[in-house]
Formats: sequence, C-alpha cells, structure tokens
Amino acid sequence: MKKQLMMLFSALLVLFTVLPASQFEAAEVTTPVKQEFELPLDILQVENDDKSATAQYVKSPAKIVVEDGKTFAYVTLLSSKWWQSLKVQTKQPGTFKETNFADAEVISEDKAADTRLVKFEVQDLSKELNAKIHIIVTGVPGLGEYDHSYDIRLKFDDSKTPVVPEVPEVTPEKPETPEVPVTPAPEVIKDGAYTIDYKALHEEEDKDSSMTRYLETPAALSVKDGKNLVTMTLTNNEQITAFQVEQAGKFVDTTVVKTDVEANTRVVEFEVADLSTIINAKFTVFVAAANHTGNYTVRLAFDKATIKPVVTEEVPGEEVETPVEVVPVTFKDIDKTWAKPYIESLASKQIVKGKTATTFAPNDQITRAQFAILLSRALELPKQDYKGTFSDVTKNMDWIVYEAEAASRAGIISVTDGKFRPNEAITRQQMATMIIRAIEYKDASVLEGVKNDVAFADAKDITAYAKTSVDLAAGLGIIGGKEVKGKQLFEPKANATRAHASKMVYYLLETLQK
Repeated sequence: MKKQLMMLFSALLVLFTVLPASQFEAAEVTTPVKQEFELPLDILQVENDDKSATAQYVKSPAKIVVEDGKTFAYVTLLSSKWWQSLKVQTKQPGTFKETNFADAEVISEDKAADTRLVKFEVQDLSKELNAKIHIIVTGVPGLGEYDHSYDIRLKFDDSKTPVVPEVPEVTPEKPETPEVPVTPAPEVIKDGAYTIDYKALHEEEDKDSSMTRYLETPAALSVKDGKNLVTMTLTNNEQITAFQVEQAGKFVDTTVVKTDVEANTRVVEFEVADLSTIINAKFTVFVAAANHTGNYTVRLAFDKATIKPVVTEEVPGEEVETPVEVVPVTFKDIDKTWAKPYIESLASKQIVKGKTATTFAPNDQITRAQFAILLSRALELPKQDYKGTFSDVTKNMDWIVYEAEAASRAGIISVTDGKFRPNEAITRQQMATMIIRAIEYKDASVLEGVKNDVAFADAKDITAYAKTSVDLAAGLGIIGGKEVKGKQLFEPKANATRAHASKMVYYLLETLQK
C-alpha cells in the first residue's frame, strides 16, 4: 500500500510539472534569463592557428553576456591609443572578401590605463569570428610611424561556457487591446514654420539607435512651396565630423546652419521629400582621446502626427524677420598666433576643426591626409564609393579614404607609385602644388596671366615638379616666404603646420571668389 501511494504521489508531481501552470492558476510571466560569464579569447593569424601579434594587446578572458537571445562579447583593448579601429564580421562563418564588417561599439575609455572596452555580437561562440583592425604605433624609438591594417580571427574557448538549465517558455494570454483612434496627418502641409518629433532608429532593428544621444528633439520644420526643410541640433560638435542624409539613393552632406563651440552643438538642415518615409542618415564620429573614427548608420523616422505650428508674436502691419544667429568659432590657443583670422574663418565654415573643443594646436605639423581633407571640405568635392585608388589607403581607413579618392579624381593628388603616404608630414612645396591643382579643378581661368614678383633665395631647392605651382601660388599671394638675413626664403621641403595650412586654404577660397 505504501509503495502504491508513493507511485501515485510521483505521478501527480510529474503531472503538475509537465502541465502548463495556466491549467491550475494564473500564468506567471517569466523574466528572460541573463547570463554573464568569462571565456578565454585567442587572437589567431589568418593563414594558420598561430597567435597573432595583436594578442598581446587584447585582454583575455573576455566577458560574455547572453540576453534576449543574443550573445555579446565585451573585450578590453590594451594600448588603446594605437587602435584606430576594430571591425568584426556580422555573420558567422564568413570570409575576409565580404564587406559585412561593422565597428565594435566603444563602451568606455580609461586614459590613465590606456585601455578601451568594446562590445560586439557573437552569433556562435563555437565558431571563429573574423575581424579587421587598423593599428598606428608612434613614439617607439627606432620604429618610426608604424601604420598597418590586419585581418585576424577571434576564437573563444566555448568549452568553458557554463550550462544553464532551460526555462520553459510561458506565453501569457494577451488581453484585448482597445482600438485607439488614429488621427491622420494632413496630406498637404501649408507653408510655414513647425516643429516635428522624430526617432533615430537602429540601422536594421526597430529600436532606438545608440546615436540618439547625439540628437535633440523635436526638429524644426520649414515648409515652402511644397518643400520640407528639416533643421536638427547635433549635441556633440567636437566628435561628429560628418552628418549625411540619403537623398535620391546617395548620401549627401547636410548644411551647417550654426555652430556653438562653447555649447558643443551644431545645427544642420536638409530637405526631406516625404515625411512619411523613413530616411537613412550617416554619422562619422571621431574620438580624439582614442584617435578612433567610427561610422554609424541610423534611420530617421518622422512623426507627422506631431507637427505643430511655431507661434510667433505678430506686429500689425510689420513683417519681422528673425536673423539666424552666427556664432564665431575660436580656440583658446590661437590668440597670439598670426593665423588666428584664417583659423576662425575656416572653423566657422567647418573646414578646419580643433584638436579638442577648445584648442586648435596651430603649430602642430599637418599630414598629407589632413591637408587633403581640408581641400575636400573647402571645395565640397563629391564623394563616391571606395575604388582602391591608393595601395596604402584601404577601405577601413574611412576617416580619409573618400576624401583622398575625391581629391585624386579632381587631379589634386597625383602619385606615380600608387601610394599616397597619408600619414607623412606634408611639405610646403607639396601644399603649394595641391593648392594650384585645386584652382585648376575649380576655375583654371584664375591662373591666366599670373606673374610672380617674389624671388626666393632658395628657389634652387624647389623640386622640379613644384616650381610652376610655387611661382603661381606666390603670384596669387597664397604663399609667401620669410626673411632671413635680408633674403626671402620659401623653405620648400620644410614641414608645414596647421596654421600654414589654414592660411593657404583661406587664400585659396579668397582667390576663387574674386
């Protein structure tokens, strides 16, 4: 009898375990399980299973977080000032020939420890994950400037993954949702000034993008003759180097309306053909402390139902036009430099930018890549998809590649060995040559009949390819020499500074506007 009772009790226990709880009592909603654990991480070479040299700059083990059905790796990069980018493949398995590599998300920086914590998704911890890295090492005696991009493989030791018991999924009954009447937005918006709410959505998922923190809402909306002009405020002018929107299938730069360096904001505007359609936008963000550039795509979704007219005080019989406030851009370290007016003028037009929000570093050397970027911005050179024009400017060098290739198409950059050498300090004769090529691209008639009355005592030191350009630039007043012991010197092979570059680009624009 006792044995039969025990069997009956066991059967009832199994019955209550297997049958859904809703058969006996109200269903209980189960909170999704969040796992956190650590796994050893190996950094392998592409050709074999030997460790990559990069392994010594990546902390192991990595922290693994599993939540909402997705697995994320949190990895600490050592000597983070050398890391320009870490891009991981968005699917597993994959090949390095594919283009589906995305920047790892920067979670935090520790400047004192020179470390950076990054996060990226891992679809399968048992499979290798391909990655692309860009490393620039400076300041090591005898090494010079080491600038290379690599392919690596990330391998987690999934044998250390803890086993978590499965939690039965309980689907509570959905209560009836009452219908909420939706007020349709008007088909035609009358000319006028409005505000409109919007969301910055993730590139692929219907959730808020992490870039939302860089945008203020609502946006301003101006409607005239059926055209919608949207004005937005970006909340981190220092870090955002570019903000583009997609129009007619191409990404184009937005127009900068106002920049406030002290408040670290920038106001931009762009046209939206249809406010009912989600449009793509791209951010380029540069973190100076880490010398890291990242590109992010978001989807802007405007809510037409939130459109509200801007109420202004009207004066009978008088039309009042509110002028756009222009905030001059300046830096605290340029007050005593001769280049201050040139720097401030170009900074207000977003052509030059500071090393930080408050400093410009006018006496720092400028590289060939940095000067190409200035000319690209000044001339508004059209950008295109990556073509591989230069063997040493790869696609993942997205902070320069599009500007460098645009300058090449315009004839401003010309090389004979296929190398641009982007990180080399530019010389004064190289800048003069690029300036004159820029004028030829924009309006060659400006160079007709130009004469140079300046005789440089060191003219024999000017390389043959640059002689004509130096003469023309001097004749136009774009460059000048310096007097040393009664002689006018140009110093063609001396490295140029950020101040020199600002002056030359300023006079380039002045020359083209005459």
